[in-house]
This record gives sequence, C-alpha cells and structure tokens, in this order.
Amino acid sequence: MANKLPGFIPQELRQLARFIPRSGWDVIDWKPMLGSMRTVSWRYVSRRGVNELAARIKAVAEPVRLVNSLDDTERLTDLDDSRRLSRSGDDILRLYFSQWLVPSGMFIDLRLARFGADDAGLLFNPNGLWIELRTDFREGMLALYRSFYSSDDSAFDKALRQMGMLHEDLSPTASEELKQLLYNHFGIDQRSQRFSIDSFKASFDELFSFFVSHDYKLHSDFVFVGFYLITLYLTLEQLGQSHNVRKICAEVLLPEAAAKPE
Repeated sequence: MANKLPGFIPQELRQLARFIPRSGWDVIDWKPMLGSMRTVSWRYVSRRGVNELAARIKAVAEPVRLVNSLDDTERLTDLDDSRRLSRSGDDILRLYFSQWLVPSGMFIDLRLARFGADDAGLLFNPNGLWIELRTDFREGMLALYRSFYSSDDSAFDKALRQMGMLHEDLSPTASEELKQLLYNHFGIDQRSQRFSIDSFKASFDELFSFFVSHDYKLHSDFVFVGFYLITLYLTLEQLGQSHNVRKICAEVLLPEAAAKPE
C-alpha cells in the first residue's frame, strides 16, 4: 500500500508508511491523513517552520542541542565507547519525551542520520518532517505517560478517552483488551530496556488488528505518532544499549516522580 501513496510524498515518509500492516490502511481516516501527508511533505521539501519550531524545542530539549548542520561532527555510528552510546541513547529518549511538551509541533524523524556528537554531548539536526498534533491528542499522550506513575487507576482510562482511543461502544472485554495492547505499546515499566523494531512492529500489528476488528477510523495523529516511535526504535536498536526508560520519562515529564528512589 505504501507504494500506492500519492506521488508528492517523499521517500522518507514512504519508508515509515511501510510499517503499517496491509489491513491497517483500511482503518485510517483518509481525509485528514492525506491532508497531513501533504502538509508534512511540503514542510520536508521547503523546510518551512523548521527554524521556528527548533527554537521552541531548544527550550525543553536539554541536554540535546539542536543544530542546523552536522558537518564536522562525529556521527553516532562512529562511536565505539559503550558509555557514550548509552548516554546518546538516553538523550535521544529525553528528546522524544520533551517534544510532547511543545504545543506547536514535534520533529518526527529521529533516525540515526539526524544525530551527531561532540565533546559536550548529543546534537540533533532536524529535517522538515514535523507535525502539529491536535491539542486533545497531544495532551492525552502526556496524560498517558504520566498515568504510568499514578496510583489512580482511572487516569489511564481518562487519557485514552481524551486521545479518542477508547470508544464508548466497546464491550468491557474489548476495552480491557485494547487497554492492554496500548499499555504494551506505550508502556514504560522497564528500567533496562533494549529496543527492538521487530517487537515494536509486532505490537503495532496487534493494535491495527484490533482496530480492524472493531471498525475504528484512525486520525492521522495516531499514525504520525507511530512514525515517530518507529524512528526512535530504529535508532535505539542500532545503538544497541539498554536504557532506563521509566526514569528518563519521569525526569522529563514528571520531575517529582524522578526524585523518588527507584
């Protein structure tokens, strides 16, 4: 199906679209999806809005530094020190979580080619693949990640409803199945996680299978967040280190939780 996308869509987006299972294309709401694809494709070609968004993300992305070029910098593929690789991966995770804090958009391409390193740490050179999510969806994702630290069992449900993922007409059994699938997909329990794109794709496939079975129509926001996660998994798998995802998420999105003992 990715090969049947409109011709204006750049190869970088087509590569990500191939991760959507064949049946999954049937549950996408195509009107907003094509509109978003057209917008993001134009941004990629023109780099429109890149500098403005980078300026906003710089304020929350420390210690990652956003740069206009990676010329004369060391590429992460050239690093042979496991400590530097691990620190770089941790900082990519910090960038991933920090972008949820920015209402005006997020850069969705976290593939390895976008990163470099120098003596001071990680450098990120964003391209024009950026998306502005609907407010309810973005804030729902923030609430979802924060709900993993909450003793309030209803926080997870509330976050999913805010994102439009948990439909009122689902049976109790189907609701529990979907919640488990989404928890497995977005969950951050692991304190020593190694990233596998095959595991992510299996989780993605299971979610789309559920959506097909229950006649969902997915907004483009969910699909683009899937692309965002795909690029994260691809990069962290290539770096090959384990990461305390739970701790990093807390440091970025819930500082009071980060202060508690592990």
